[in-house]
Amino acid sequence: MKQKIEYDNLIPINAYLWCPKPYPQPLHFHSSLEIGYCLGGRGQFIFENKLYEVRKGDVFIVNNTELHIAQSAQHDPSRYIFLNFDPSLFLEEDEKLLLPFAYRSERFENHIGAGTLLAQQIGVLIQQIYEELDAKAEGYLTITRCKLLELGVILLRHYRSAFSNEQWKHMSNSQREIKEVMLFVKERYQEPLQLTDVAEHLGWSTARTSRLFKEHTGISFIAYMTQLRISEAKKQLVTSLDSIADISFSSGFQSLASFYRAFNLDAGLSPQEYRKQFGIKQLF
Repeated sequence: MKQKIEYDNLIPINAYLWCPKPYPQPLHFHSSLEIGYCLGGRGQFIFENKLYEVRKGDVFIVNNTELHIAQSAQHDPSRYIFLNFDPSLFLEEDEKLLLPFAYRSERFENHIGAGTLLAQQIGVLIQQIYEELDAKAEGYLTITRCKLLELGVILLRHYRSAFSNEQWKHMSNSQREIKEVMLFVKERYQEPLQLTDVAEHLGWSTARTSRLFKEHTGISFIAYMTQLRISEAKKQLVTSLDSIADISFSSGFQSLASFYRAFNLDAGLSPQEYRKQFGIKQLF
């Protein structure tokens, strides 16, 4: 089951407290990357065919394709802080930061055990990010981004030792390819861009381009383009007084009907309702 992630901040990152149910829930995945830090309690964390026992201080790494779910112990429920963030936050800085998440699930150790220096470092950063996003003090988005990047570097250095030089080279080349794809798409998403245009730009087949997109984002090219366009439209609705039609077309939608349909499906609100609830007029 695919889970839809809504970001509550102007950069695509969420930090939230979560207590899993004490009974089995359906496995799910999402297009965001995820890191969980157990604050207390006990339970289990399931990743497809892998099962980890959970205790206070454990850290769990989740990519954007692997099915997973956590479950609490009946009489000692586990409690977590979870970070959800879009891969673009790492991709825009240094594509190598995505390498710890570019794993084949059956061979990857998602669990970083409590009591290790690594788990302690990650736990501190996750709690700091949660506190910054909760308090929303001046400059909180900047410091949140910096702490997330620091967390990414820590993970990169840790997981580097788990791969051979040949595997690491292959993964690095793959990340460079996806970065080239994403940069091209980000520059052109406001145009009527098609998958064939991306493939032609890269000199790849359409099938290879489509496969690479799905492997690295967890969603199709069309779904990713829609996400970019909706994100841009939300920013404009919140920060400008431009007309809905102008925002629709400047965000890359080719018709008002397709914009309204996609926006309602994503936000659960019409563009007008979204602006009324979150727009700049609410600041005064």
